[in-house]
Amino acid sequence: MATTTIPEPVPADQAPAARGLLGAAKNWGLAHPVLAGQLRGFALVAVICTVISMAIFTSLRPALGTQWANVISLVLCSVLNTELNRRMSFGLTGRHLWWRDQRRGLWVMLLALAMTSGSLWLLQQVNPEASVALELAVIVLGNVASAVTRFLLLRYWIFRRARHGRPAARQDQHQSS
Repeated sequence: MATTTIPEPVPADQAPAARGLLGAAKNWGLAHPVLAGQLRGFALVAVICTVISMAIFTSLRPALGTQWANVISLVLCSVLNTELNRRMSFGLTGRHLWWRDQRRGLWVMLLALAMTSGSLWLLQQVNPEASVALELAVIVLGNVASAVTRFLLLRYWIFRRARHGRPAARQDQHQSS
């Protein structure tokens, strides 16, 4: 009777390189695990907050108009966005520096607000009878345009204490010294 042996796992730095675009992304993720994890968390938070923001916008738009609905939905989702990014993207679970992180998150939200409000204003100038679907598309594109800057500000300004993947308990203690 033949026996089979299970091969030992090959360390990531000795594994054969995967091919194609997905392979390149996998290899990059293996080479940069902390940044890759932060980007995965950031993308998930972006999807969650975009869906919630669009729901708030759509419900407030008839009564308040496009600009006020946009402002309110972005402000409300900013606190949620910052909290979810603290936990899911940067692994910070403690309450230490929570208020500071939220204040800074509001400054980052102003970037998205400027981009989406400017985009909505431009849409209204070009097409005053734009549909809600087109307004939502413009808001999403404005948010996508600000996402790269938002991630960089979160990583290098607001949550810089988590940039190198230190354990969350040590990160908060490190900042208090």
